[in-house]
Amino acid sequence: MKLLCIFPSTGRFYISSNIHNKQPNAFLPPLGLLYLARMVELQGHSVEIIDYNAESFDDTTIQKAVHSADAIGMTIFSEPREFQNSITIANKIRQFSPDIPIIVGGPHCMFFPEQTLRDHHADICVQGEGEYIIGPLLEALEGKGELSSIPGLIFQQNGEIHKTKSNEQIMNLDNLPFPSRHLVKKYEYGYIYGKKTMKGKVTSLISSRGCPNRCTFCQITCFTHYRARSATNSIKEIDELVLAGYNSIAFADDNFLADKKKAEYIMDHIIKQQYDISLWILDTRIDSADKKLYQKMRDAGVELISFGIESGNQEILDLYNKKITIEQVRKTVKLSKEMGFLLDVNFILGAPIETKKQMENTIRFAKSLSIDHVLFNHLQYLAGTPLWKQAVKQGKINPEESTVKSDKRRGLALYDSKEIDNFCRNAYFSFYSNPRYWIREINYALRNHDPRILQLGLRRFFKIF
Repeated sequence: MKLLCIFPSTGRFYISSNIHNKQPNAFLPPLGLLYLARMVELQGHSVEIIDYNAESFDDTTIQKAVHSADAIGMTIFSEPREFQNSITIANKIRQFSPDIPIIVGGPHCMFFPEQTLRDHHADICVQGEGEYIIGPLLEALEGKGELSSIPGLIFQQNGEIHKTKSNEQIMNLDNLPFPSRHLVKKYEYGYIYGKKTMKGKVTSLISSRGCPNRCTFCQITCFTHYRARSATNSIKEIDELVLAGYNSIAFADDNFLADKKKAEYIMDHIIKQQYDISLWILDTRIDSADKKLYQKMRDAGVELISFGIESGNQEILDLYNKKITIEQVRKTVKLSKEMGFLLDVNFILGAPIETKKQMENTIRFAKSLSIDHVLFNHLQYLAGTPLWKQAVKQGKINPEESTVKSDKRRGLALYDSKEIDNFCRNAYFSFYSNPRYWIREINYALRNHDPRILQLGLRRFFKIF
């Protein structure tokens, strides 16, 4: 059997979240699909992957791929534009092949499985991790088993919806084979807003799944527990990646530094092996700061760290259950810059109790920090999160709504949605109009003979207008 896996275009760090984008430049490969693909290959099946962050949507290409496949698998996200992209793709698939089995999975399926089936004309919805499900599922499609015996499925059969027993999370991640990265060798990764920003041949790696923290706006902890691979297992994969010629590796964990001892062990290994690689740490916490660990990260080749700071107001941080302080933020940013790290930082505007003065405080706070790339996001109530659940309980959000922007008209904020969007736009303009930012980035570019981040800032600045 041949499985075609499709990754619809997504948002963060990509030039566009529109599948018809004519300049597709992807940041990182779709690691989840690559894990599934390896399991499928080990079962003796063949796999093709289409990553719509890395190529533009084309009727001829998708038609050819669909006609050469026996089944389709697709990742579904809740964010409205991404969700609409996946629906557009599903409609095309059904146009070209009305009867081919469509299997959907991903975050949206955890909360709205039946809706996802309907909206995507799909046959099977997988809830939870699919590595141990995909093999038996394909066998069932070949007539060698029953879907009803496979956990974690919601499927349509003879016009009726059937649900199997719950899927259990994979507790020993070391038992999973490494992702089938060869399936995306046709693509080039490492782009941000259309500019090649990571060096050379780029890939990603996860050393854990989930996050031990419980931020009230975050959806990750709603459907997965924190589980970590061993340092030995992670190192083995790093060794293979270096041998395969990768120049840059992004640690794409939800919280890479949750286990500092493991992180230190990994960095020690990279230093000992004298690997000449660039490392990016995506998504970690302010309270992970540790001088000894950060020194080892620097020596191992860490270039960039991404933090979710979220707000410049302690009361808003407490509302989000961040369990960090403003003073911690300043100390961690200071230490990071002493180590020479580039900083990518996320802020959120539009909390339910957030005033104009507090949003302005966040903007001033962001400008006071030595940040190299910043995102100002309009708060979204995501299905399953504590903020979303509270709003549903209060009758402000319909239980069928997966993603809702904070909005005064719905009792979710002190300002309406358009006003908060304007705050976000003004935040970008204020941050990237700050002379100190440009002096800092120009000095970095000249000192390191490295204009990448300066160019990224310029692209972000002109994107504002």
